[in-house]
Amino acid sequence: MLSNQGVRPGHVNMARVLRQLRHRSGQSRMVTYHRPAIYGKDNYGVEGGTIVTQELLYPNLPALIRPAMTADFRLEKAGANIIGVARVYTPNMQTIKGYSNFDQTVTNPNFDEIEGWDRFIDSQRTIYHVPTSGTSGWASGSADVTFASDGQQITATLGTDYNGTFNYTTGATNTLEADRIKFQIMASGASNIALTNFKCRTTYASVSGYANTYTPASLSIPTGSWLTIDVPWVSGTVASGTSIYMDGTRYATTVTSGANFDYEDNFRNFEFEVSGAASGNTVMVRNIKFYKSISWHVHSLKELNSDFTTYNCVRTRGNRDSRRRAYS
Repeated sequence: MLSNQGVRPGHVNMARVLRQLRHRSGQSRMVTYHRPAIYGKDNYGVEGGTIVTQELLYPNLPALIRPAMTADFRLEKAGANIIGVARVYTPNMQTIKGYSNFDQTVTNPNFDEIEGWDRFIDSQRTIYHVPTSGTSGWASGSADVTFASDGQQITATLGTDYNGTFNYTTGATNTLEADRIKFQIMASGASNIALTNFKCRTTYASVSGYANTYTPASLSIPTGSWLTIDVPWVSGTVASGTSIYMDGTRYATTVTSGANFDYEDNFRNFEFEVSGAASGNTVMVRNIKFYKSISWHVHSLKELNSDFTTYNCVRTRGNRDSRRRAYS
């Protein structure tokens, strides 16, 4: 694998190695990079109160994660916890800054490098995959939509009522262990089709009070490339909201829950709402999944060279799902 990298002897094209590992073995994965929001300081130098730099939440960073300890089950003062240790290998910083969102520009100045206590969010396992390999379960809502699938993505072609909703519905499905939602979306036919919101419903497929609604601010679905959206699916999301990034621009995303919504109830329905389209325009969606994540926090920089970077990372917490279900 290393013999055909197209680089001078003694050097490794790490980005290509990670890509080949991802396609051939799954050892390399696309992780989500996260830096929490930075708060301003008061007169005593204590952070708190006002956010001066918003969180960074960038999907699709290629990385090779080699755990020394994936899950060390501990009993701590606050209760049960899961910790771990891993080394994370990434391409060099010059290569990373060529990826979407990571490129540092005048309008996107906040990412300069990966720092201590930044996070790599990895998928431990998929809890539920919303199927897009066929059209079964997909239906029009307030929009007039016809559906097709190529075996990987669902294509929603908008008809005469082109502003509105379309959705997928299933029987009661467990998503208790999931703590994040991830999917990819792309449009064609118009450059101003807006993703007004997307919703996840529990218990009842069509009752608004059981919906958790994610509403990005003025987000137009891209037409030339896939937009990856990766957001939290945990208690507490509603208060803080979340972020969607596209081409370095942050779209603040509010999260509102219906009066009867509960993360611990069974999943029933996933809904998209679009606007600004025209008859014949299409919206394509793929890789919709609820997943259980592992958050690796950068603890130290082990190796920095012209080919790749190695980070020593720690896992500071994890949920014991048996206790979460028992106490729900």
